[in-house]
Amino acid sequence: MRKLFALLSLLVVVSMVLAACAPAVEAPAAEAPAAEAPAAEAPAAEAPAAEAPMGYNSADPTTLMIATIGEPETLDPALAYETAGGEIIQNVYETLVFYDGEATDKFVPQLAESWEISDDGTVYTFKIRSGVQFHDGADMTASDVAYSFQRGLLYGGYSGPQWLLAEPFFGIGMDDVSLLVDDTGALADDGEALAAADPALLLAACEKVTSLIVADDAAGTVTMTLAQSWGPFIATIAQGWGSVLDKDWAASNGAWDGDCATWQNYYAVPSESDPLTTIANGTGAFKLDHWTQGEELVLVRNDNYWREPAKLERIVIKSIDEWGTRFAMLQAGDADIVTVPAENRSQVDEMVGEVRVYDLDAGTYAAPQTVCEYDNKQQGADKFIPCAGGEAGLGGSMRLYIGRPSLASQDLFMTFNIAETSNYVGSGQLDGNGIPLDFFSDVNVRKGFAYAFDWDTYIGDVFDGEAVQQPVLARQGMAGYEGDAPVYTFDLEKATEYFKLADLDKDGIPAGEDEEGDLWTTGFRLQALYNQGNTSRQIISEILAANMAEVNDLFVIETVGLPWPTFLRTLRASEAPYFTSGWVEDIHDPHNWYQPYMLGTYASRQKLPADLRAQFSEILNRGVAATDLAERQAIYEEANALYFEQVPTVLLATATSHGFEQRWVQGVVLNPIFSGFYYYPMYKE
Repeated sequence: MRKLFALLSLLVVVSMVLAACAPAVEAPAAEAPAAEAPAAEAPAAEAPAAEAPMGYNSADPTTLMIATIGEPETLDPALAYETAGGEIIQNVYETLVFYDGEATDKFVPQLAESWEISDDGTVYTFKIRSGVQFHDGADMTASDVAYSFQRGLLYGGYSGPQWLLAEPFFGIGMDDVSLLVDDTGALADDGEALAAADPALLLAACEKVTSLIVADDAAGTVTMTLAQSWGPFIATIAQGWGSVLDKDWAASNGAWDGDCATWQNYYAVPSESDPLTTIANGTGAFKLDHWTQGEELVLVRNDNYWREPAKLERIVIKSIDEWGTRFAMLQAGDADIVTVPAENRSQVDEMVGEVRVYDLDAGTYAAPQTVCEYDNKQQGADKFIPCAGGEAGLGGSMRLYIGRPSLASQDLFMTFNIAETSNYVGSGQLDGNGIPLDFFSDVNVRKGFAYAFDWDTYIGDVFDGEAVQQPVLARQGMAGYEGDAPVYTFDLEKATEYFKLADLDKDGIPAGEDEEGDLWTTGFRLQALYNQGNTSRQIISEILAANMAEVNDLFVIETVGLPWPTFLRTLRASEAPYFTSGWVEDIHDPHNWYQPYMLGTYASRQKLPADLRAQFSEILNRGVAATDLAERQAIYEEANALYFEQVPTVLLATATSHGFEQRWVQGVVLNPIFSGFYYYPMYKE
């Protein structure tokens, strides 16, 4: 992901953990608020009835108007692995099973009426729901279901989510279909090389995939056979990459047609070449009306939905990077939902009329309280003083949800071997006007960067104190979590020490002692990237730039903003010297945090060296196979220690929710693992 992007709180906010995520992992989205009964005071009546820009009226109770940053990279469920695309997919397409309300570990039937699991946990048989139609009117069949999973696995590649399915079907550590053709990994992510492989091996790989996922249209079933029992399998297929496509529609639009003789031509196709990137045809409660890239994406209600049609008729998602414009729309009532950067929360805090605080013991938000006073000298929930008795309250138009620990992270990743095509390395040399492409391959450089980051400033300025430094990859409550693990701290003396130990010219002399010139006396200049509109990522590099100048005035970092799709493509091409990106967990299991950071999504983008990845792989393969909690804890603690010592990534902070919604927006389901909003139960009142 996931996910891209995103995801501290997506109430009226989409926070700045673009994540994902996940998931995907990287998208500009976040956690949505719990479903609510209508507010006691009728905020819709108090809201301005101003007409929104470009012909849409957000005061219309049938239209939901959203102003956000960025837009999807792709709408193809086989490739989408960021939350902007994931949000659209989870509303247009559907999966065999889906999350049960707010729960991250409970599931209900969706396109599958039921399922059975063999005694050894390796064979899943799904009874496919009858009477379901795609948006183009075609009937959904078991063959469509089987094709969708087969196509996803064969699509493969490390830019998307297919590793999540590859391991259950192919075996632990077998995280891409290319490994069925060449188990050395030499063909991974290289469509041209894969297509030139031995035709017999290519055919065998495809036939293996199709043998593992078998449809019986007469019985209305799909049988899936795993390489081993896989506890989180149902959780894995509940996300967008488990979406069901119409095989005939996909093939007619240029996707793989199901012929094992040609699958290699569709392997790891990038989003810009993917024929399904800008179109969609699902079974969901909403269908794609149009997507004008860079401007807006509009969904309309599917009136032929197999369940009762949605309450909302239209979802309008405007791409507006500039915060001032989004805030003005919020103030005027021209938007129902806007992306609120963490550093701009205080402006919306003053509009809060109702607050709900997360109760950690109960695992849910407490009852709503009307706000009678706002004190901006406090932090967190203490800013909002509830009314007592029958007091009327401030009458603000916003409802606030606050205090829920996030299932997302935003971290700083260093690229060990930057692509030669990069435009962000200056001269590309150790000459003071750039950096060599292997700049971050030196562990002392990485440690210097880690000690130059100021967590207190970051947490205070970006999150208003509502976040904590993340000690390890595992989340609290998971195997592998260590609250007392060693962490890097802001220490410019330590940063200086490690920069002087670097040896970028590889002459065996530390930079601080190298009279012929090395990092310390030559300096560096690089460009740090962030996605436009994500000012929290911009702030991260500004913090580093200021601190680097204190360490050595020859150390120069410049920040550059890129449009979201361009930013993603740049990261995937390993062209960014370092980058800040987000991860939203796909499934609630430590493997979903360790694998992408150490072996998969991010490790691939960072070009981690083979020897380091081999060390990580040996540990993680033991970790995912273990079933005893204490055993898993010990294994992941090994991974924590190695990750801290090698510091390929500077782990930043985990935020708690601080999200808003207009009080006339109702029916929002809070599930922190969602890629943004699930529109089906939502309405305006």
